[in-house]
Order: sequence, then structure tokens, then C-alpha cells
Amino acid sequence: MSQKDKLISKLKNAKFADFEEIHLLLTKLGFDNRNKGSHYTYTKAPYVIGIVKRSGKPVKRVYLENLKDLLERMGL
Repeated sequence: MSQKDKLISKLKNAKFADFEEIHLLLTKLGFDNRNKGSHYTYTKAPYVIGIVKRSGKPVKRVYLENLKDLLERMGL
């Protein structure tokens, strides 16, 4: 099982997650990112997802749910 597969499995079942884990997964999936302050936008046509980085705190649950929906739409 590759590191990417392990991250997908971990994040699909997570109730909270660190921004770094989400960033690593989206980068490994080929998403490009841009940011303005703490707001990160990841794009890979036709998919777009926004994540807000909170220093020292886990990502808010709504962004984690958005990530789970994105992975499901991608068939992962």
C-alpha cells in the first residue's frame, strides 16, 4: 500500500485532520495550489476545493467533509 493510499484511507475515516496531511494528499493527487494568507485553493480540472489553515489547530470539520466528498467524486 502506497503512502498516498494510506493517506486516503486515513482521511476518509478521520473525524479531524491536520492541514499538512490534507496538503500532502492533494499534492500527491496532482492538485495545484494557491493561497492568500491562510486560505488555500487546490485545483485540478474539473475539481476545486478550498481549505483554511488554522495555526496549531486541526482543519475544521466542514473542510474535511468537503475533502471526503471530493475523494468520492474522484472515485477514490
